[in-house]
Amino acid sequence: MAQRAVTVNGITFSNPVLPAAGPNVRSAALLQAAVDGGAGGIVTKTVSVRPAVDPRPTLAKGSGGGMQNCETWSETPVEEMLEAYRAVKARGVPLVCSLGYHPDELRTLGPLLEREVAPDALEFSVHYVGKSLDPLLEVARALRESVSLPLWMKLSPSIGDVEGLARAASPFVDAFVAINSVGPALDFDPADCRPRLGSPWGQGWLSGPPILPLALAFVFRVAQAQPKPVIGVGGIASGEDAAKFVAAGASLVQVCTAALRGGPGTYGRIDGELDAWLDAQGYANLAELRGRYATALKGGRP
Repeated sequence: MAQRAVTVNGITFSNPVLPAAGPNVRSAALLQAAVDGGAGGIVTKTVSVRPAVDPRPTLAKGSGGGMQNCETWSETPVEEMLEAYRAVKARGVPLVCSLGYHPDELRTLGPLLEREVAPDALEFSVHYVGKSLDPLLEVARALRESVSLPLWMKLSPSIGDVEGLARAASPFVDAFVAINSVGPALDFDPADCRPRLGSPWGQGWLSGPPILPLALAFVFRVAQAQPKPVIGVGGIASGEDAAKFVAAGASLVQVCTAALRGGPGTYGRIDGELDAWLDAQGYANLAELRGRYATALKGGRP
């Protein structure tokens, strides 16, 4: 049986499948359900200094097994989530708290979470910060100067020079997460032409299987550009999907849409499928698979 535990930034995860920051982990009950469902660690829904006010409906099923959402960040104040975070820690499960977005906000939130929860790492999203290098680096630098915890930088697919950003941000962060949802995107039923989401013209952010190839490319590019670990997220719904991300260079994977569709047991199911796939292919552990795509490109044995 393949070795399942993975250590990233000195944190040992019982398996490599984590929830992605999103509506799948928006409450204390869903955080606990993710633990019970077999997640190797927990990533929380992104919090900011003030609760979001999102339009309704915020989620809708899309074509090709995908989903669209017009959510922003958590609608629950961060102070009300602290006890839920502590409850995850009490179960001995690695906890990664997600926060956003701008430098002053992170200078407030980072120390608060470090002091009140002591998570194993912080993931910060740059989804609303922009595409230019300097503002993105300012966010990373602000959080790095505020906390001593490992920092994971979650990348937006709108970033053009992802290699340049990864190299420039590497001194400030300990890992990269790729990618966030894609958009704006639009889908509706032509029979009634009614919007599926409550946003101004029905637009949202696309997630799930339709974005998997894009996410895979980002993981490969970031892994090749710099030496820090990469966490892959985007459309993963099976063990074989997870294996692709590991072969592209990911150390861990995160899952959202598949868990929304299939429930919190999805994390354990994907981990079990990945384990079976590794065994069938003759791998003793994930490390033997990691980065094999780059090796194959260079003409080495895949």
